[in-house]
Amino acid sequence: MCCCGKPTINGELGFRWNRPNAEPGIYPVNPPAVGEGETILYDEPGRCGGIDSHSHHYRVVRSRGTAMLFVRHGGGDERIRLSNATAVVNALAALDSNGRYWLLNAIYHAQNDAARDARVKERARWYSAAQDKRIRTRKERGGSYVKVWIENAA
Repeated sequence: MCCCGKPTINGELGFRWNRPNAEPGIYPVNPPAVGEGETILYDEPGRCGGIDSHSHHYRVVRSRGTAMLFVRHGGGDERIRLSNATAVVNALAALDSNGRYWLLNAIYHAQNDAARDARVKERARWYSAAQDKRIRTRKERGGSYVKVWIENAA
């Protein structure tokens, strides 16, 4: 729960997490790492304003001709490819820092939710196949490779 008196951006005075009566502090800036040959286009540190998002730091980076969204949060670093890089970068340029941050936050959470839903669906598929004893394996001759598949239900 964020108890900042007003919306704050990481690195500026005013952060008070779960301490409404304490003196305001500064939430440290902790950006995701950028590799050699990658160019930072936008750097948006965590912030609050409506919701607490101090733990998420976003960077839009040009990497080998495409735009990537780099994210650092409490669970580590993630990289997400942004399709149609030119249009996305132009759209981000039209926004102010807060608008850009919250749009990147929405993109990240949409992708994260879709990935989680896909994992849940695939796990249920394999669980059902195991329950029905429809999982098959075959070891390749002369190697250590094993082919694994699910047979269609009758």
